[in-house]
Amino acid sequence: MDPPSSPDEEIICQCFQVSDETIRGHIKEGNLREIEKVTEVCGAGGGCQSCHMLIQLFIDQHHNSGKSQPSKPEKSDGSVKKRGIFSKMFSRF
Repeated sequence: MDPPSSPDEEIICQCFQVSDETIRGHIKEGNLREIEKVTEVCGAGGGCQSCHMLIQLFIDQHHNSGKSQPSKPEKSDGSVKKRGIFSKMFSRF
């Protein structure tokens, strides 16, 4: 578990005080593809697991960094196809 080396680093795993740069570095160095592997090498994600979403984002960003992005998203007519879970929590008055 490496402490942050600069004040600019963000602590991602609060339980083990692991920074974003440390996590990203281990993902890049080991070409890691699973949160469990990140936890094995640096401890991040091994506590309360609230950082798992960010760790997965870092993994996805690393592995998708060389792939081309779609040129343009399809145009939408603005209609709602299917209401999601947030529509229940944030319904209009």
